[in-house]
Amino acid sequence: MSDSFRLRQLTKRAIRTWYWLWTRRLEVGAVDIARSDYKRTWQHLSERETDAVMYVASTTDRDELQRAATYTRALLERHVGLRQNDVVLEIGCGVGRVGAEIAPSVREWIGTDIAPNMLAHAARRLAHLGNVRFVELHDVGLSEIPDNSIDVVYCTVVFMHLYEWDRYKYVAEAFRVLKPGGRLYCDNIDIASSRGWTLFADAASYPPKERPCFLPMLSSADEFRTFATHAGFTDFDVTRFDDAWVALVGRKG
Repeated sequence: MSDSFRLRQLTKRAIRTWYWLWTRRLEVGAVDIARSDYKRTWQHLSERETDAVMYVASTTDRDELQRAATYTRALLERHVGLRQNDVVLEIGCGVGRVGAEIAPSVREWIGTDIAPNMLAHAARRLAHLGNVRFVELHDVGLSEIPDNSIDVVYCTVVFMHLYEWDRYKYVAEAFRVLKPGGRLYCDNIDIASSRGWTLFADAASYPPKERPCFLPMLSSADEFRTFATHAGFTDFDVTRFDDAWVALVGRKG
């Protein structure tokens, strides 16, 4: 399966997720929650494990979940590498679908999330693994994680749910918790791509007062370069791919 095909599938899945989030929110009569209240939002959306899986992956099909996790592992292997002695941390681990793929090949995998419900689902799903640990984030950032303690930090298909200030906070916090030589990977839909612009234009078509709070928040290559520089990374690269995605890959000096 080609990288281009898999990336197109990931883009389609992200779009389906945003649609599902909004329609499901209407169905359950959810209370109006501010977009920036991430903990309350994702606690509500992850009360049931089946819903939690759907919200983070837009599918509950096990084969498709496995294919996506395998692809994400390959993406990380290519951009930051995964070594047997690495301590690896995921920002926004959700139900642990990527962690289940990565943990067996590293020393320790740490799943962080702002929603305790997500962590509870992930803990059940990864209970067979002896080298996983879960950390609830009480606010935006990684204050629960010590300085210079992590080899790899990654965050995938999460930044689209966050305001720009909060994306930057996670990049800066990643720099803090990485060991010297530690690696960072984070991604988002690229506003400068044709697929990204289509998503942006669709969101812009809503009257402001009717705009769903789960519409995607896109990024750009310049945004990621600026974040990396101000966070302290001097060794980094920003890559754009499949006319859809932009990713920041950094190494702490």
